[in-house]
Amino acid sequence: MASLFAKAPTADDLTLFTQELSWMIGAGVPLGRAIDLLAGGAAQSRLQPVLLAIRAELRAGASLAEAMARQGTVFPEAYLRLVALAEGTGTLPMVLQRLHAGRAQAQALQRKLGSALVYPAFLLLVALAAMALIALAVVPQMRAVLPPEPRADGADAAIRRLIDLSDWVTGHASIVGLAVALVLAALAVLLRQTAVQRAITTAATYVPVLGPLILTARLAEMTRSLAMLTEAGLPLAEALRLTRRSTVAGDLARVLEAMENALRAGQDVTQPLRSARGVPPLLASLIRVGQETGNMARSLSQAAEVFEEKTRIALDRALVLLEPAIILGISVGVGSLIYTVIGALMSVNDMFV
Repeated sequence: MASLFAKAPTADDLTLFTQELSWMIGAGVPLGRAIDLLAGGAAQSRLQPVLLAIRAELRAGASLAEAMARQGTVFPEAYLRLVALAEGTGTLPMVLQRLHAGRAQAQALQRKLGSALVYPAFLLLVALAAMALIALAVVPQMRAVLPPEPRADGADAAIRRLIDLSDWVTGHASIVGLAVALVLAALAVLLRQTAVQRAITTAATYVPVLGPLILTARLAEMTRSLAMLTEAGLPLAEALRLTRRSTVAGDLARVLEAMENALRAGQDVTQPLRSARGVPPLLASLIRVGQETGNMARSLSQAAEVFEEKTRIALDRALVLLEPAIILGISVGVGSLIYTVIGALMSVNDMFV
């Protein structure tokens, strides 16, 4: 098994490996030789220990899917199932190519979402930095103009509380810094848990503006995964199961489970989709068409293309509304601090009028 202390390969590492392996096997390079070449070319890559471990398993007589399965959680369950199916049918190059295409499309959409959110995140970071600077550097200077005793009418109570808080944070900077570091580390660990990811994703779908965007993006991811699995020859029930286990959208996972149960019971597989919150009727219609025509993979691919385009449109619409909302929030936060400072100055001035 790959070293527990090595950095785990990223999704991009796995996608590139899938592409290169499909090229080599498609060109007639034996599997073992292909893994050797990829391991040699990945000398500085996080994937090299994994490839060396896979090569050792292959030499011991394991299949490629078995060797990959013994590398912990590097390879997703759906990936392993498709590789095992391809090895049994002799279609490994084609399946690897489809795996690469599906992963590349999903990651391209994720990168677009991430890139689009960089500027709003930057604005938010700048706002927090500005507020921290005012609270920790400017507010304490107000002590010099305040009278020794608080005013009887409490007009300067807010600024005094803010000064006390600023003094406490400054005086306990090491404790505050350690607490922030521990909280960030705990969040990093928690965010790797599937249950936490599903809970956050489910909650985020109820947020105005961002909710529809997140739901549409998850629908695009779900339908693309289903399309790839059914195109490779997996039965729809197994495709639903594998997709359900890989998705981080809790609501969609429950919908997929209900679809799987309906399919196994001989009921209408599209009924859970029709009653699910936020799922357009188009998806149920396309799946019904796929069942009737016997071309489920094509129908799901069309659905994925539709939701990917809807995600791009929803992203553009969200950015139009999100940036002004962040600027408004920044204005309110900074303005509140400035109002508190000005209020304190006015209260001092009233004492001499």
